[in-house]
Amino acid sequence: MEKAIIISRCSTNDSKQDVTRQSEELISNYGNTYQIIKEFSYYQSGTKNDEVNAEILEFAIGNDVKHIIALETSRISRKISSFALFLEKCNEYRINVIIDNFKLHTLLEGGEINGMVQTMLSIASTFASAELRLIKSRLDSGRDKYIRSGGKLGRKVGSTKDVKKLLVQHSDIVKFVKQKQSVRNIMTLTGKSSGTVQKVKKLLNNVA
Repeated sequence: MEKAIIISRCSTNDSKQDVTRQSEELISNYGNTYQIIKEFSYYQSGTKNDEVNAEILEFAIGNDVKHIIALETSRISRKISSFALFLEKCNEYRINVIIDNFKLHTLLEGGEINGMVQTMLSIASTFASAELRLIKSRLDSGRDKYIRSGGKLGRKVGSTKDVKKLLVQHSDIVKFVKQKQSVRNIMTLTGKSSGTVQKVKKLLNNVA
């Protein structure tokens, strides 16, 4: 069986169950066809994950991976340019990218580039980027309306600023920070966002 890896990504504000569901669905669909040697499951914005994508490509190239599988184009990136560069690199090393929701393969069985599919994926990537802009526009509109109606943003009145309480709340992050794990590893191990990990790490440094 040819080697494959799975990409499962959700933004930090998505349900943590979603990333698990993605992995389980992809393994169910492709586990009997390919040897899935690694899962890249993480929580990060699809507009800020270029570093993770570089790590994925490095792993795929270094381990002779033939297939990279994701549920949809936006799981790889919501930036058109980033998705295009990712696809270009995969083409260069003859790595087939499988987009499950459309059942599309970027390479033909002989390893040739599937031009029609790659054009379709470029269009899909454009829609993914446009969808994100629409979501942001709606959120901004809702926030502005809330403020005009007298609502207040930021920390709620009465919320604790007690550093010790926060460190206890995120004791799992504290443990891995003390082990000198990288931020990315801590995100993977705890399922928490980069912002939360960085905040706890900064508080620990201040306490020290």
